[in-house]
Amino acid sequence: MKESIAIFLTSVFLGSVILLNLSLLAGQSQPLSGSIYNSLEEIAGYGHRPLVLVFISLTCHVCWEELFEMKDFVDRLALPVTLVGVSAENREQLAQFARRYSFGYPIIEDRSKTLFRRFRVRLEPFVVVLDSKGEVFHLDDPLLDFETRRDLNKKKILELAGK
Repeated sequence: MKESIAIFLTSVFLGSVILLNLSLLAGQSQPLSGSIYNSLEEIAGYGHRPLVLVFISLTCHVCWEELFEMKDFVDRLALPVTLVGVSAENREQLAQFARRYSFGYPIIEDRSKTLFRRFRVRLEPFVVVLDSKGEVFHLDDPLLDFETRRDLNKKKILELAGK
């Protein structure tokens, strides 16, 4: 009787370990990789809700700071906008970044720099705010100092979110 209970408990334990491992493996094969896109048009809500595009380079820690500052700002105030990272790095690097830092917002892989040219982005980080129709509401101003730029970007996001 004791052997039967021990075998049963061992089977249940091993079964749960196997199920846990399978669910973790399934999660690792797709974590956030679905949030890497090729264009703005693929982003849910494009043309229907405001977007905040943050252009970054993964080798630029100031870019990371700006991206996460905007993420915290949007999350903290529960703003009705979609934050989108835009980078020229490849999909695998972007997916690794998203996994490592639990960045659950969409990221656009802009290898050909189509969006960089469209919005005249010449430096990173750079913020572009699009209204709910996909029209430019605000472009970052690289001539201002960094803190002033950040404050102005946030002010414009709040202004748009309040409309």
